Amino acid sequence: MREFGSVKLASWLGEKNIKFVLRIKLGGYIQEQGKEFKRLSECGLVPGTSFYLPGVKVTKQKGFGLFDVAGYWQRKYRDSGEDEGWYLLTNIGTLKQAVTAFKCPSGIEAMFKDCKTGGYNLEALLN
Repeated sequence: MREFGSVKLASWLGEKNIKFVLRIKLGGYIQEQGKEFKRLSECGLVPGTSFYLPGVKVTKQKGFGLFDVAGYWQRKYRDSGEDEGWYLLTNIGTLKQAVTAFKCPSGIEAMFKDCKTGGYNLEALLN
């Protein structure tokens, strides 16, 4: 799912007043108000931690608005758990809502495949 998250798509969804939660790449940049750009990997996300940053720039490209960014990495239990945390681009409102929506298993993977290469080819429309 990670490769589907793009600032272009998020902007389009926001313009249509559609709530979204998109996983974004760890190497992406964010800029909190009054601070320098930094990579998501510098946010200090480790197992058992999370964060929610409202109203941040999510790309160095000009022309895009502000978004919320959530970071979530479930605590490992008996050496089992995710190998990496989630970095989520969202406009849904809170960390809990973003994580809950992203965890929702009801056909998300199938929907993304349909939108990308399974017929709708949504990403080609955005380029």
